[in-house]
Amino acid sequence: MKHRMSGFTLVEVSVALLALGLVLLGAVVFWQQSAGVRVAAVQQDVQAQTRQSLVGFLYAHYRLPCPAADANGLESCASGSSLRQVGFVPWQTLGLPRPEAGRLRYGVYREASATGASDRDLASASDRMNPLRVQTPNPKPRNAIAPNRSAPPRPVASIGLLGATQSGDPANPLNTACDASRSPPCPPGGAASVNMVDVCLALNTASGVGMAPPGRLGVRTIPTTPPTPPTGRAVAFVVAAPGLLDADGDGQGFDGANALASDAVPIFESASLSSTQLYDDQVLAVSHAELFSEFHCATALAAIAHTHFNTATGAFVLERALYDYRDQLYVKVVLAIADGLTSFAGGLSAAAGIADSGQALAAASADTVMTAGARSFQIALAAVGVGTAIAGGVLAALAATATLASSSMTFDTHLKFEDRTTAITDLSISINRDALTADAIGF
Repeated sequence: MKHRMSGFTLVEVSVALLALGLVLLGAVVFWQQSAGVRVAAVQQDVQAQTRQSLVGFLYAHYRLPCPAADANGLESCASGSSLRQVGFVPWQTLGLPRPEAGRLRYGVYREASATGASDRDLASASDRMNPLRVQTPNPKPRNAIAPNRSAPPRPVASIGLLGATQSGDPANPLNTACDASRSPPCPPGGAASVNMVDVCLALNTASGVGMAPPGRLGVRTIPTTPPTPPTGRAVAFVVAAPGLLDADGDGQGFDGANALASDAVPIFESASLSSTQLYDDQVLAVSHAELFSEFHCATALAAIAHTHFNTATGAFVLERALYDYRDQLYVKVVLAIADGLTSFAGGLSAAAGIADSGQALAAASADTVMTAGARSFQIALAAVGVGTAIAGGVLAALAATATLASSSMTFDTHLKFEDRTTAITDLSISINRDALTADAIGF
């Protein structure tokens, strides 16, 4: 009697194993996707908090922090003999209670310059706001205390062109160390003079950079492959987070340009780059223009950097115009005095003419008596000369009177301009000081 063996055939086992493999594969894919979503959500949250901390740090310290050299989270501004541009998020320096932020790569735009207005090193607090100004006369000119009242008072300006905005003292913002022969004309004013105006000036000048210059921070816009160095659009700072896996298989958590970014070539991948089989990083890139708008820099710079100093310059121009008009009045005074002297000389000439005509009349009369009227015509001519000389004397006297009246009015007007020139100088100094104070206080 034969017994049949019950069980699965090889085909049935194969089908079962295939089904189990598909289920496991689906489970693994689902787990990877779920884990990737969880990791991405956590990283996005860390990146968002890091961005807030960086913006807060910038507003509080008027600079961005330097990258950290490692995951310990302390900023390190130097890398050998160069400025550190790429590293890790300095979470301890930021006071960010997220140690996992130390795994994120961080880059900051650094472009230092000895000329304040051209400095774009966002990791350095620098007094960049240094507008060109002109010093008002000192001491203030006064007509009454001129060397003598006949000479025109000359305004005294110790130094010509100045950019005096960096003393750091709102009560006395004029920097006495400025020298027009230097470039820039004024030295940096130190930490006390740095504020958001200087940050906005750096953001404004860097906004027009476009493509990142060689050795400056940027994000890729045109894909390139080694050995061609990557190029990209300039940005203020970058925070890059690694994906769940080493997607490109290079042995590093970061993929593509994010793994290769360095101080020499500080270029990261674009923030808009989608995840692929070879790339699963996340990049947060903030442009200069974005920060410029976020800090409302346009309004601040329009007022503090332009309107205030344009008004101060307008006051100075008006001051110069009044001084010029005052000096023209002095020329009028001198001319009026000269006219008076001319009129007086004319009067003396008329008097001399009268005397000469009288002498001629007397001589003609004597000759007529002795010649029995033969020279009576000479008497008539002498009489006419006397009358003309008398009329000239009267006109000379009237001219002298008018000239003296004109001289007196011109001289009085000239003297009244003492108060006007002093007032416009006070106004010009006040407006300039207000402009300097606005820069010293910031916003």
